[in-house]
Formats: sequence, structure tokens, C-alpha cells
Amino acid sequence: MVATAFPNGANPGAGSISPLPARRCMTHTTQTYLAGCAAALILVMATGPAAARIECRGNFQVTKYGLIATPYCEEEQIAFVARSYGQKVTGSQVRNDPLLKVYLCQTIGYDNRLKGSCAGYGPDSYAPGR
Repeated sequence: MVATAFPNGANPGAGSISPLPARRCMTHTTQTYLAGCAAALILVMATGPAAARIECRGNFQVTKYGLIATPYCEEEQIAFVARSYGQKVTGSQVRNDPLLKVYLCQTIGYDNRLKGSCAGYGPDSYAPGR
């Protein structure tokens, strides 16, 4: 067996406890850097996320250039009108389930608020009079 030299003659296997080495203090530059990082992190967390929410008016999306017809706002409008009739549906459900959109347009597509949103699926589109 090879003998290993430990500082202060301590042998960790013999149950003796050696003192911890002295800790170095942080320099003033390190302390300033850490304080600045902490302040920046708090500032970023306090401001919250950017307001990147899409604003709709009926079937149209509001942009800085004016109103633009988008499928997103049309599907939000379908969900809004369906909720006014008592359906429990969200805009994301209408967007993610095409058959739900067809069903809603066929059942409540006669409403004037859905003439643009349900143009291809409304009751007057799938069963025209002869």
C-alpha cells in the first residue's frame, strides 16, 4: 500500500477533520459586475413580455397600415358568434379543427356577422336553391 501525504498530516480515512482553506473575497469589480447583472435581470423580469397580441375587428386584423382580412380574425369571429349562440368554443379550436369550422358555418352561417367568414361553408353555399 502506498502512503499518501495529506496537508497538516491529516488522514481522511482516520476520521480526522481538516480545516477548510481560507476563502478569497470577491474583488470590487466582480461585486459591481454581479450587482449590474442582477439589476438587469430584475429590470427584464419586471417589464414582462412584449404586447404581440393580434387585434381583430370583426373579420379584419388591425395593423398600422389599416384593416387587413385574415383567416385568423375570421376564425375568431366564427368562435365569437358561436359563443353568442351558446356554443362553448374558442378561436384556437376553430383554427385547429377544420370540421368544427365547417359544422359551425353550416349551423349558424345564416347570421349576417358570418357572411365573410363562412362564405364557402354557409347554408346558402352548400345547398343552393334550384
